[in-house]
Amino acid sequence: MDHLPSGVYQYHELVKTIGRTGLDRLVRDKQARAVRRGWYAVGDPPAADLAAVQRGGVIGCVSALRRHGVWTPEDHRSHVRGNSSALRVRKGPFCRQFRRPEPEYGLIDEVPIALRHAARCLDDEGFVVVCDSILNKRLMDREQIEYQFRDAPHRIRQLIDRCDERAESGPESMTRLRLQNQHIGVRPQVQIDGVGRVDLLIGRWLIIEIDSWEFHGDRAHFQSDRTRDVDAHDRGFYPLRFTYEDIVHRWRETNPKILRAIRCGVHLRPHRPDAIPL
Repeated sequence: MDHLPSGVYQYHELVKTIGRTGLDRLVRDKQARAVRRGWYAVGDPPAADLAAVQRGGVIGCVSALRRHGVWTPEDHRSHVRGNSSALRVRKGPFCRQFRRPEPEYGLIDEVPIALRHAARCLDDEGFVVVCDSILNKRLMDREQIEYQFRDAPHRIRQLIDRCDERAESGPESMTRLRLQNQHIGVRPQVQIDGVGRVDLLIGRWLIIEIDSWEFHGDRAHFQSDRTRDVDAHDRGFYPLRFTYEDIVHRWRETNPKILRAIRCGVHLRPHRPDAIPL
């Protein structure tokens, strides 16, 4: 079993890899066992993978997108997608899409199938955030996303129009969408001479930067961000920097700080009279 990692496999996948004789030997040696019809557990597979197949489905929806490296909103549920048979005879719960159920193609659904199911599990903001990440990582392009939802409700197609491939993180997408919902014009990933590319720019002078949680313990990144803030301020800009928690968990406290800066007009005028706008 050295060449076959622990995991949950479809029968035809195992036969293609090690042959029927090899599978029979693994079962005889108690290194593999049938989980349900057409599926086998080899070695000690991850609990979530085993549970999904035992329930009658596969890893799908938000859980599958996360496995493919897509930024997803915080969600501790295990999203399982069932085929037509599972939806008829098993309790689930199963994630669903805006069309008939799909066959099982593998343990983890590919991005297009996972996204179609996520459209029904996520709220409007979460769906756009996920699409932003898919576009930014070039896992799908806009036309491909639109095609997946050609028969979906009009609301979904409207949300796709709000997606932006320039967004580099979920909190950045969340901030953009929430400000746009308040009729605030905001531009993502703007290049500023002497400062670099900033996450969001409101008007000509108000910069919004969002620290991703991955960099919280990174001393070099921390120093670079503070230097950028000083450089931006020196050039007449007004930088506001927030953390992942500020956006995801403390938006009620964060939003007024941004609105207060806008009411004061800092997005319209530079702090220095000799500053040159974009």
